[in-house]
Amino acid sequence: MYPAFLTETILSTFRIAIIIIPLLFFFEWLNHRYGEKIEAIIKRSKYFMPLVGATFGLLPGCNVAVITAIFYTQGVASLGTLIAALIATSDEAIFVFIPLGFNFIPLLIAKFILALIAGYSIDFFFHPKFFKNSLEKTTEIDFCCAEHPHNKEIAQMFKHTLKHGARIVLIVFLVLLSLNYIQDRVSVASYAHLFTNYGYFQPSIIGLIGLIPGCGTSVGIATLYTKEVITFGAAVAGLSTASGEALIVLYGQGLTKKRVIKIAAILFTFSVIWGTLIQITHITF
Repeated sequence: MYPAFLTETILSTFRIAIIIIPLLFFFEWLNHRYGEKIEAIIKRSKYFMPLVGATFGLLPGCNVAVITAIFYTQGVASLGTLIAALIATSDEAIFVFIPLGFNFIPLLIAKFILALIAGYSIDFFFHPKFFKNSLEKTTEIDFCCAEHPHNKEIAQMFKHTLKHGARIVLIVFLVLLSLNYIQDRVSVASYAHLFTNYGYFQPSIIGLIGLIPGCGTSVGIATLYTKEVITFGAAVAGLSTASGEALIVLYGQGLTKKRVIKIAAILFTFSVIWGTLIQITHITF
């Protein structure tokens, strides 16, 4: 019988793999077939992208966040769209709320509002200043990594996709294996004892924990909230930073550590400020 943390890691990695491989192949093919047309469409519709990312990000699971992460690294989605999707997603939290009959709609509303605010703020005010905007390129969109030569034959495209996808999946597996091993030895009771008396600092603490990749993070935060161990503001902050394996996928896709850390810092800042504001003002949704 395999340990629970190993089983969870294998299942999570498999779930990511079946998303990543087809997407990589799709973009490899799309690059040669419709690259110039897609670039033109995206530039015309980019003002709606954060709204689309936030809306679909509300769906259970981290699939939308992972897909948007890939879109961002391939120059298809803006940084604001990526942040909006990461904030909106609650990963596996909803699967904790539903069986308990817990009202999670206020959480989703709070996260959706934040996703729109953060997404559009970044794209209109901050993105051009702090990050190179891949959507402003005049050359053809490069839907795959720049490390390997591109081939127009289907067989070669598939071969390249498998090589590139295997690298991403391996990184996801190794990181999740380490994290799940550690989390397997920390009980919910330990979390409760740690956070009960932290008052207005709860959003910051839970928001930081939310950055830990893996579905166990969102499940743990959701469990703490249903047991009234953490506040609504803290739950909003934590579930806004909890984006499953999306940050790992960004790194696996070739983004530098510095770039991924900047994205995580932006995600954390918006989430904690919003969660703390909710906590202080007792805003209800």
